[in-house]
Amino acid sequence: MKKWLCLVLFLTTLTYSITALLPSRVRVSAAEDDLQLHAKYAVLLDGDSGRVLYGKNEDTPAPMASTTKIMSCVIALEYGLKEMTCTTSTYAASMPDVQLNAKKGETFTLNDLLYSLMLKSHNDSAVIIAENTACYYIYQVQSGIYPDTYDVLSGKDLSFVSFPSGFDTSFLQNITTEQSKILVAVFTGLMNEKAVSLGCTQTHFITPNGLDASDETGEHATTAKELAVIMSYCIQNEEFLAITQTKEHQFGSYSVSNANAFLNMYDGVLSGKTGFTGNAGYCYVCACRYDGKTFIAALLACGWPPSKTYKWQDCRTLLNWGKEHFNHEEIIGKNFPLKSITVTDGLEKELPVSIHDTCRLLLRKEDLVNVVINTPDSIAAPVFTGDIVGSVCVYVNDALLFSTPVYANACIRRTDYLYFLNQVIKSFCFIDK
Repeated sequence: MKKWLCLVLFLTTLTYSITALLPSRVRVSAAEDDLQLHAKYAVLLDGDSGRVLYGKNEDTPAPMASTTKIMSCVIALEYGLKEMTCTTSTYAASMPDVQLNAKKGETFTLNDLLYSLMLKSHNDSAVIIAENTACYYIYQVQSGIYPDTYDVLSGKDLSFVSFPSGFDTSFLQNITTEQSKILVAVFTGLMNEKAVSLGCTQTHFITPNGLDASDETGEHATTAKELAVIMSYCIQNEEFLAITQTKEHQFGSYSVSNANAFLNMYDGVLSGKTGFTGNAGYCYVCACRYDGKTFIAALLACGWPPSKTYKWQDCRTLLNWGKEHFNHEEIIGKNFPLKSITVTDGLEKELPVSIHDTCRLLLRKEDLVNVVINTPDSIAAPVFTGDIVGSVCVYVNDALLFSTPVYANACIRRTDYLYFLNQVIKSFCFIDK
């Protein structure tokens, strides 16, 4: 029945547009606004819809340095346990500055390491997190708790990883550098799969800390747009927000303070992460919420020493521009009008329909908004309440930003031979209709 309905929709769909829902608009590309940014690659993203509000080479891959760590953090939160004990390997302890200066065999909770990762951007903490979270993932798979859905363990020699007495990573202090790299590859495999699931197909993670690297697939890189998309995903995690908004955190003999100076420089900042390597230059990704608007700004290659403050200037420019030019407008409300659909061979001639979702978008006055309603001219009975019989799509400047199904609001039986026979029998037997 569902396949038949789909065929009818495909053959008989009537598409009509509503462009009068909003004031008349003139199409203008955001690229026409010259914001004079220092960054080679930049984007301002609507954090709720995922729409690019402003872009400068936003789809060009480039190294992203320690902004990588936003993905490392959220993967650790999703696949690890915050209170699990993490052991430092020789490889992790060998990472270059910036370091926590953890020693081989030293242990920490994952929770404490995440503050070290996000507040002070420690490279050794990133590898400790990666190796131990990978071990926990392997433990879960080996225990049959869940499958290796993304095949990140496939083809890897994991004979050195075993848990004879439950989950315990103390063995990590005795593994080789090559074995550490296998565990890191498991973790970055999870990072890459998450990126793909978010639509970030030009992002490639090799290291969990963002140090410059390359492999047979390419360089450790992303795009400004995809980095912003990843941040928009990260800020949906309340634990991620709590960590990145913390001013200071102490654990054992260690103390870390938040290096994201923009938290105190701009109102409404939700989260942010800096980064720098010789290849990447200064990088920054930031989430900001103002008057119900969620903006994500991402900057790559935003100057090299001594131009450390360029990223703050560019981020302020992008956010100010977004605040000034964009406001929320309701495109589709609860009482959005939809025409009934003609029903053939049915007890009723008209099928009432509706949508369940509303659409509210950040728009600027120059945006051209087009609402396209896809419903068939007619539909054959039987139709059941809740059947999907079409869609409503919202386009802004020809880009699809929203789509929702159109549902049948009634159950309409078919007037076939059996129906008429039943009516005759009822009449003959004096059965009341």
